[in-house]
Amino acid sequence: MYAVASLSGGGVVCSSKRFGLELGALDVFGDKDCLNAAIHWIDIGKTKPGQHEIDDEKFIDSLLTLKILGFKGLIIGSGFEGNYIILRKAKEIMPLFANSIAIFEQLESPKFFFETLKSLKIPFPKIFISSDHFSGKGTDWIIKDLRSSGGLGIRKLSAKKLKTSEYVQKKLSGTVISLSFFADGKNFHPVGFSELISKKQDHLPFVFCGLEGPIELDDGICRDALRICKLLVNKFKLKGFNGIDLIVADGTVYFLELNPRLTSSFEVLQKSYDFCFIKEHIRLTNENSINKCFLHNCLPNKNNLISGFRIIYAEEDFTVDERIQNKIFDPNFVQNIPNNKYFFKKYEPVCSVFLSGQNLLDLKAALDNKVNYLYSKLSQLK
Repeated sequence: MYAVASLSGGGVVCSSKRFGLELGALDVFGDKDCLNAAIHWIDIGKTKPGQHEIDDEKFIDSLLTLKILGFKGLIIGSGFEGNYIILRKAKEIMPLFANSIAIFEQLESPKFFFETLKSLKIPFPKIFISSDHFSGKGTDWIIKDLRSSGGLGIRKLSAKKLKTSEYVQKKLSGTVISLSFFADGKNFHPVGFSELISKKQDHLPFVFCGLEGPIELDDGICRDALRICKLLVNKFKLKGFNGIDLIVADGTVYFLELNPRLTSSFEVLQKSYDFCFIKEHIRLTNENSINKCFLHNCLPNKNNLISGFRIIYAEEDFTVDERIQNKIFDPNFVQNIPNNKYFFKKYEPVCSVFLSGQNLLDLKAALDNKVNYLYSKLSQLK
């Protein structure tokens, strides 16, 4: 038995069950679909309402419980940014099926990371690392934090002193995409491209709210993205399932972010494949594995399936009881359905809409339709 630890583990657990692989889940939300699919679930979230972060003590205690129950190892998702010391402690308790912790730590130093990108000749938007350089800059600059995820570490430019993991980046207008891939430390196989969607929330200009994929790109864009991926895999010896965020602006592919862990694209892309992503990830990151070559050619099945999801955020504080939840949260298209949670603060994630189809434009329209329906229903609960 294996378990996944993440802010939200439902997508990985549910999509893996399709292949007969039952996983344990350690996460913050404990949504109904995750609880129904997981062989064992443990809450590792901080107790403060609206604070969706991993609690160190709960996390370590949960691993001790998993070990007693016979779990063989842990798979890492989001939520550990800036806190990899806790993963070193976790590795003393049970095996981690993940990239080297040293890689995570290296990626949180702007100076080291952007110097590495320059040496590899990987294009990225203009940046400043020191706050001394960006006085007088306009609204087309943002502050980004390498110790964050989901856009929660991106904020408007201010006079506030930068943290060691922060830098200032010039905003670009373009299409933000993610390339997901499997790697064995030297070679990589692309799984697919996804288009990332974000929205503004108060002082946060780019909060992640969904994606769709796999999508097709022009040959030149695809070639440039794969070149960047190859360079990063070789430099950091990446293994298992990983993701790279990029922005396509004026025909040029610019690097934005490297996620050396399971990403939000995982569940969406898994729908288009006939082999289990988690089994492949475990095999490629298992330090004791003899055969590290790729067992699958990473070609999607022939049904041309495209999937996507949108996160529904509370637009105001509201309360919703179990009866109303059962009425409006239709499991045919709603995922991450809350479990025994009835009060939501403004900007807090409530649930997700998940759909599949054969046409990207039709899928986007269907997602918008369901999103508007849910927001309309929730607006009546203030």
